[in-house]
Amino acid sequence: MKTLKLPAAMISLTALLTACPSTTDTGGVTPPSPGSAVQATRMTGTVTDAPAAATRAVLVSGGDYDFANTGTVKGGVLDLPLTAAPDKRNMFNLTSGGGCTFTGSQTSNPSVALFTDVELLSEKIDSLAFATEQIVSGGTVPGSLVARLYSAAAATVKGNLLCAYPDGTKITVSLDVVLNSGWNALEYAGTNSTLTLRSLGSGVRSTLKATAYTPSVLVSLGSDVKITSDAGVSVPARLYQEGGYTGQVSLSTDVPGLTIEPSTVNLTATTLQSVQAQATAAYLKNLGVSPQRLDTDLTFKYSGQDNYSGSFRVIVKDTTGKQVGGGSGSLEIRKPGLTIGTCGSSYLELYPSKTASLNVCGYSVGNFSGPVTYSATGLPAGVTVTPVTQTLNGSSYLSLAFKSDATLKPGTYPITLTADGGTVKASASAELRVPAPTVNIAVSSSTYYGQQIYQGGTAQLNVDVSTQNGFNGQTTLTVTGLPAGVTAAPKTVTVTPGSTTTTAITLTATADAALGNSTIKVTSPDQSANSYGAETQLSVRPARAALGTSVEGAVAASSGLWAVTGSRYDSSVSAYQYVVTRFTADGKVAATGSVTSQNSLRLIETGGGVIAYKGSGVAPSLISDDGTVTSLPAVNFSLSDGFTRRTDGQGRVWFVETVSTGMGGSATSLKTWVPATGVVTTVDSSANYGSSSYDAPLTMGADGKTLIYLGGYSGDALKIDTATGAVTKLDLLKSSGATSAAVAADGTVWFSAYGQLARLNADSTVTKFTSIQAGTLTGFDQSSPAVLWGSDTSNVYRINTAGTPSAVTVSLGSIRKTLLNAQGGVQVVTTEYNGNGTNYYLSQLK
Repeated sequence: MKTLKLPAAMISLTALLTACPSTTDTGGVTPPSPGSAVQATRMTGTVTDAPAAATRAVLVSGGDYDFANTGTVKGGVLDLPLTAAPDKRNMFNLTSGGGCTFTGSQTSNPSVALFTDVELLSEKIDSLAFATEQIVSGGTVPGSLVARLYSAAAATVKGNLLCAYPDGTKITVSLDVVLNSGWNALEYAGTNSTLTLRSLGSGVRSTLKATAYTPSVLVSLGSDVKITSDAGVSVPARLYQEGGYTGQVSLSTDVPGLTIEPSTVNLTATTLQSVQAQATAAYLKNLGVSPQRLDTDLTFKYSGQDNYSGSFRVIVKDTTGKQVGGGSGSLEIRKPGLTIGTCGSSYLELYPSKTASLNVCGYSVGNFSGPVTYSATGLPAGVTVTPVTQTLNGSSYLSLAFKSDATLKPGTYPITLTADGGTVKASASAELRVPAPTVNIAVSSSTYYGQQIYQGGTAQLNVDVSTQNGFNGQTTLTVTGLPAGVTAAPKTVTVTPGSTTTTAITLTATADAALGNSTIKVTSPDQSANSYGAETQLSVRPARAALGTSVEGAVAASSGLWAVTGSRYDSSVSAYQYVVTRFTADGKVAATGSVTSQNSLRLIETGGGVIAYKGSGVAPSLISDDGTVTSLPAVNFSLSDGFTRRTDGQGRVWFVETVSTGMGGSATSLKTWVPATGVVTTVDSSANYGSSSYDAPLTMGADGKTLIYLGGYSGDALKIDTATGAVTKLDLLKSSGATSAAVAADGTVWFSAYGQLARLNADSTVTKFTSIQAGTLTGFDQSSPAVLWGSDTSNVYRINTAGTPSAVTVSLGSIRKTLLNAQGGVQVVTTEYNGNGTNYYLSQLK
């Protein structure tokens, strides 16, 4: 909605006058109402302060005119009928486009054109003034105007429109209008940041008031001025008389020695022609007139000695010597002699108490030859230049050395390069830049991936601050871009030239700080514009509890988790003494049990405790929740990867066993083991379980009724009913490359392939959700059945499978194990190396 963004001069509402009814006693006679009744399709009435020369009128808003409807002004009375649709180029959608967002209700979004002022012109189409229609009674906003809006269709619109522009400004437009198809009269009020458009109530009356343009003269040159001889050069020019300016004026320039002929011009009423009129011939044609303007040739002559290349100003003054206008142009003086300019960079960067050189080139003009002294003028205080003299015969290349002292102040200074050849001279513009003293900021992250902080904790952000351009003193560091719940107090440090100061800024996270990754930046009001390394990634992670320096083989417990937390070799029994620990959800030790084994332990979750499997031919141990250790019947089988890490509702462990059949052969079958009795039962040996269950996971559904076996390289993907022992091939899981699986409460099988989520549908088709990262699936949440958890080496994925699946990623660093929590959510075991060893931590996610 570009049309709504009006210049302040066109909507200066504080300058509007609001008429008030007279309080004079009229002897019982009701005085006439002020102003005129507003008409939607016609503007009419006396225009206060209308210029006497005004004869024509047209609607205008900013730089947009209504070409299709024109009016007259006679004796200060305006009559402007609105009978036709405006030009389509003035139309825009009322509630969309242009970076605007609408909130509210609307029956439609019509194409409209909005006009707020009336341009008053002379018979010769000179812009003399603009007029506004001011509401004097019946309005709802003090100082409001009447605007004319053409709508391509009827509509009712009520709401707010927020418009943002590239320069950073924002405008809020309040709309409460009922529009007819065609022309409408609306109440209009605004500032530089707000606009209001409302339908007019009954009985609204208005007056018209004009504001005259300041009389002035604008000079426009038809070409650049290029002078190569004393004879000078003539260029076409146009003189525009704004606001009806007439009289004799003088013409001069701001370049010494550059004159204009004729030096005086007499401007009469017959020469009037405005910038607005000449800018668009279509506008004049629609008004039924032909362009009229004062065209003339101006001759520029130069009597100086210096050649020049750059811009210049034409100055217009009246007979009293007062400047009443002017114009600008491009000037190049190349009389026989020489020219000077920079070679390469057009500016010189110089620091206090330093020396720097600027490369300069000189060129002969018209076969000039001779000694030339090159120097510079207009230097700021504290800077000197060493002139250089060279013989010029065609071209010269040299370096001018500039020297500064400690008093040189930062800033950008225009300077003039000079070339003095005795009888001929030349000059050129250049720039001296003195950078302000600044600091460089570099963040030293704790890891390659950035800075980490845990909910409810603190972290130290290490920052290196070094000086540039001689900065010496204190600077204040502020951290920006912090996520919700993370704060950092500003830190003031002292830096000295030639050194680097390292400081630590403390980051503090609340217990509910927003999880996730964000880019944070350390800033300073003294920071260099090209300072690098001030940004880093901040990862806000769930709160964690320390578990110690060894946590292996973790499985879920009825509350918390079980893990092997230590071992020592006992030579008296030629075996290891393993410590098995139960941790609570907040990382506290709830129970411990000691188990003797010659082999490493494999833990299996079971009701009321954990089973420690020690290998074939050995009696496993049951460790109850209070740490009591009970020996179980010995077993005669080996567990590889293909076994369930928890018992089902009947206390069974399901596993796939591979045994040798001699002569290099093997047989693989599905079995159950009841640890309490030691009974092992073969459930199935006909399906293809592969040559080995190594790296072939066996996953149990949350209700214990369904198993999913992923047969690795050589086996099939299988679904097993634990109640009946029935085995079903899942060929689509195999062909899809499934590497982990989970069974939902309704029996639906979800799986991950190449780290992405997929679902096996009831009709034996597969739906792949390629945009959702799932890692290795952990299982469905124990309290939120639609939530599926997954993880990889550094992230946990919380996947909502209801409707269209969506996922939230939580970064936790180095993940060792992800376990379902019996109370809902997941438990995540992570590790961190601190330089002396590895520490283990426990985090809970919901």
